[in-house]
Amino acid sequence: MPGAKDLDPGDSIEQYLGNMVREARLALGREWTQAYVAAKVFSSGSRISEIERGEDPPDRDLARKLEIVLHLPAGSLVHLVRILTEQNVRDYAKTYMRRQLEATAIHEFSLVVPGLLQTAGYARAAMEAGLAGDSAQIGDYVRRRLERQAVLEQPDPPWMMIVLDEASLRRDIGGGQVMREQIEHLLTMCERPNVNIQVLPMRGTPVAGSVALLTLPKGERGAYTEGFSTGNYTEDPAEVMRFQRVYDLLQQGASGVRASLELMRAIAKEHDD
Repeated sequence: MPGAKDLDPGDSIEQYLGNMVREARLALGREWTQAYVAAKVFSSGSRISEIERGEDPPDRDLARKLEIVLHLPAGSLVHLVRILTEQNVRDYAKTYMRRQLEATAIHEFSLVVPGLLQTAGYARAAMEAGLAGDSAQIGDYVRRRLERQAVLEQPDPPWMMIVLDEASLRRDIGGGQVMREQIEHLLTMCERPNVNIQVLPMRGTPVAGSVALLTLPKGERGAYTEGFSTGNYTEDPAEVMRFQRVYDLLQQGASGVRASLELMRAIAKEHDD
């Protein structure tokens, strides 16, 4: 069976993925009808039909199930679903989003709660404030953002060192309940051995944007910076080192881990008022 590298330029990725599913199903024999496959992946015949026609591709969970049931190479469908997801990300962020899924370590300073640590309520409220653009697509954006968080559920998840601006915890995004739930989620995530959050106090010197440093499996490093509606990803060693120094200075000015946890608990209670 052809791989993703054999994608016909005339086909959309949705069509190519659908063809992969259809060809794999037919190769297994006559009894492998769309309804038969649907029963095995706890879906419906009409849903499998939509996938095969390229009308509505599967999410990652369904893609994984189809890979197993149809004896497709592990990751072959999931990879295409990831590409489709990235097509809905602004061009300047696509490489960063792809590298983030591969990273073994993430060091980040952020003016808002990082996407990998957001709750659904917080993500929706932030996007409705204008961060996602078209309000009609808010639901899809939220779902895709939460899907990306699966990287933290892997057997060997990335090491995350986050410096979070205190203002992001105090800013009322979505109302008191949304913020309280978001901060409680951060506290829960901090119980994991791979997640560490330090808060940069309001009195600290901020920077005009967020910066994330990625360490990749073979030791390569990348840096992503983002402001309002603009961003840049680079793997140039000199640029990465420059942003590493920025991150280091911000971390030096942040509260310690224990003090940061106490501050987050206190701010969560303030959102009850």
